[in-house]
Amino acid sequence: MKRELTGVLNCNKPAGWTSFDVIRKLRSALGVKKMGHTGSLDPIATGVLVICLGKATRLVQLLMANDKEYVAGFRFGAATDTYDSEGAVTSEGPLPENLAAAIEDRIDEFRGEIMQTPPPYSAAKKDGERLYKLAREGKPTDVPPRPVTIHRFDLMSIEGDLATMKITCSKGTYVRGLAHELGKALGCGAHLAGLTRTRNGIFNVEDGLSVDIARAELSEAAEAAIIPPEKALAYLPKTEILGDDLARYLNGMAVPILDKLPLGQQARVFGPTGFIGVGTVEPGRGGAAIQPTITIHR
Repeated sequence: MKRELTGVLNCNKPAGWTSFDVIRKLRSALGVKKMGHTGSLDPIATGVLVICLGKATRLVQLLMANDKEYVAGFRFGAATDTYDSEGAVTSEGPLPENLAAAIEDRIDEFRGEIMQTPPPYSAAKKDGERLYKLAREGKPTDVPPRPVTIHRFDLMSIEGDLATMKITCSKGTYVRGLAHELGKALGCGAHLAGLTRTRNGIFNVEDGLSVDIARAELSEAAEAAIIPPEKALAYLPKTEILGDDLARYLNGMAVPILDKLPLGQQARVFGPTGFIGVGTVEPGRGGAAIQPTITIHR
């Protein structure tokens, strides 16, 4: 039986599962068809996978824009066609005499705003086709590099040819792309050996719901773990709309607000009965106004 549930789930994806495997399991356990994730993880990866349910799927793009944090294992000495341990080795090279020092010497080149080319085996598109599909068919996968921001990229530890890295980055960043490019810069090649997403926005892996449990257990645990949309967006400021302005707002019109929020700021919008959705601050007559962008509850 289909159910009407609206909210957000912070899930801890196990290794070997696709992101859609998690959605499929939750759909079965909760009886909710409408779901969407806010940034997929490859099967070898584990950690935070944020799932939106019901009307909260309207928040997917907003939550997807948040920065993400990872702990990654980079194995040096071999590059692969998929840029991770599941691919075929395309080149090998001797490790630098002091691998840790060599990493530290080149890693700063990958911090800040950089241009990154999506890996050949990725969901990025070329002329409407997924790159991984083109790669499997032996077709060209060259696409223009895209700007991403690497807020943190640090070497945490090293053991032999395996380095553990801590990375905080913007949406759209391919961590396996960082492994490949760093290995290329060192002249020895590298690939991603393991990955855990430890944070997505305000969601941490320590609080993640385990989905690798029996269906009956998952049904109860998942329902108890659903986060209301307004709490999932707690990083946004809030504003309140009352009286006649509420009807105008719900009809798609910008209405004045008293809160001193910067232009362009997104904010959680509340009415007399609670959370309504998300709006964007814009100039109004005699002050600021809020324009509806996402409506969750009417």
